[in-house]
Amino acid sequence: AAHLTLDIDGHVEFDGCGVGFDLVTPTYDLSTTVVDFKTGNKQFLTFVGGNITNLEFHFPATSGNFVCLIKQDGTGSRTITNYRAKDSAGNAANGSSSTLFAGGGNPTLTTDANHVDIISIFWDADNEIAYAVASLDFQF
Repeated sequence: AAHLTLDIDGHVEFDGCGVGFDLVTPTYDLSTTVVDFKTGNKQFLTFVGGNITNLEFHFPATSGNFVCLIKQDGTGSRTITNYRAKDSAGNAANGSSSTLFAGGGNPTLTTDANHVDIISIFWDADNEIAYAVASLDFQF
């Protein structure tokens, strides 16, 4: 029945427990949209009037599981060209500067208007590699 507020300078690790997270909304940008997982493990990105050239996932200094929901706008048919992986300092990840998707290629997003795709990522902070899978075409 209480709230816990932590003022952390760095990262937080949880062992042996479940944890919930607020849903953060990244700022959309046609050229480079930054999804900063240092501000929250769960992010909800909505396209706003065009494709995204670079989607940058910025990760904290600790390994973890991260989720990004990507919603098409009312027009649909929006795409993402590059999925970048960045370390906690904002530099290209040393292990792979690209997010690695199961099957070896970037996912083909659902193009129907207002549909949602979910990108689930395991960030290996020790080797700086982002391993991802896409769950596609959530409709509502």
